[in-house]
Amino acid sequence: MDFLTSDGLKVFYEKRGKGFPCIYLHGGPGYWSKSFQYFSQELLEEELEMVYLDQRGCGRSEHSSGQDYSLSRLISDIEELRKFLGFSEWYILGHSFGGILAVNYAAQYPERTKGVILTNATLNMYESFHHQIQKGYEVLGVGRRQIIWDNLESFMELFYSTLSKLIDKGEYFKFQYVDLANKKITDEIDMELNSDPNFQRYIFTSEEFFLDFTSLTEKINRPVLVIGGTHDHAVGPSHHKTFNFKNVIIKTIKGSHHPYIENQKEFKEAVLNFTRL
Repeated sequence: MDFLTSDGLKVFYEKRGKGFPCIYLHGGPGYWSKSFQYFSQELLEEELEMVYLDQRGCGRSEHSSGQDYSLSRLISDIEELRKFLGFSEWYILGHSFGGILAVNYAAQYPERTKGVILTNATLNMYESFHHQIQKGYEVLGVGRRQIIWDNLESFMELFYSTLSKLIDKGEYFKFQYVDLANKKITDEIDMELNSDPNFQRYIFTSEEFFLDFTSLTEKINRPVLVIGGTHDHAVGPSHHKTFNFKNVIIKTIKGSHHPYIENQKEFKEAVLNFTRL
């Protein structure tokens, strides 16, 4: 289904399940919600009314001709969808890049946020990409090096260069999956993915998305569940330790970047035990 944003863009969502509402904010940036729904619907929908959103420009949502993919616009889309659905409040579940959207929404709309669930989320893309580069050097046999962030453009050139070498060696997706057979499943789901390439390009060239959003964590008073992965080298296995939420439960799950695929039992228990509180 689609809803029309205040600036006239058709944005896709699907609402399924029963219980207290919970919106899922996907990562990427520039991915979609379809694969998470595929794996998690049997895990979460018996107790939560899940709202699966494809962010504007992503997946099944309309692309913005004016490339309005700013942080404020993405947050506005979430709040406009809440109003459209008629929920007074809901849980905000952010995965990977979706964590940045989740904490910004919770900071701006605390009265609409029942609680925040961050699974394998980055709140500082510079730090997470820095970890990927250093881990990439280790895998490539280069050894650790000092990385100076002169400007975003040069930093991203280094990131892309390292990523390209890892992909050529067949090593990059091991940062996200312990078992690469799971990537083959998601690749089949993603065959129809049609995101606007300008979405990711906009995010990766915008200073506002590379701010340190961990600074927001100490300002959020709502209950928070943080899920980290022991081998998650997409955001960094220790990245969640930089968060400073006041009311937080931390669950470290054995696995990499997608616990809802690789360790479903622990993921389900962590999320539902939190929402039952």
